[in-house]
Amino acid sequence: MDYVLLNYLISHGLEAKSYAIQIGSYQFSLPLLSLTFVGVVIVAIAAWRHMSGTMSISVLKEMSQLETIRTVRAAGLALFFFSALLFGPYIIGASGFWTQMASLSRVIPQLAGLLESSFSTLRPVMALDALTKLAVSQNIAAAALVAVSGAVGYVQRRIRRIR
Repeated sequence: MDYVLLNYLISHGLEAKSYAIQIGSYQFSLPLLSLTFVGVVIVAIAAWRHMSGTMSISVLKEMSQLETIRTVRAAGLALFFFSALLFGPYIIGASGFWTQMASLSRVIPQLAGLLESSFSTLRPVMALDALTKLAVSQNIAAAALVAVSGAVGYVQRRIRRIR
């Protein structure tokens, strides 16, 4: 998902800069945006290893149906929070989102004040440049992966102790 977001942002004007590295007679360039992608992948792998380490997954054939459901639920929960926080700034910053919120406030007048105050509060965030939005959304999404893996691990340890 992070790779798709990076490709989308590059195709819509985010400049992909490279850093030239020379080692001896070899010279290669390292794309700087790929470093953030690699960092998110490392955090995702570490979070999954933590979650799977607390779920006692031994062999796929020997997994009970309940363990399979717990694994899928943990992966789905982590993916949901990761994607919501990764794409959140872009969804909230879209004019189509606020057009829909304006039509919702016309249908439900009680929400008009709340939506107007949210818009005025979020306006400075929406005005950030693309690189800052990318950095903030990737860091918050990676933090969500860590938090969800910690919460799943904590819940799984509590389930084992209760037995």
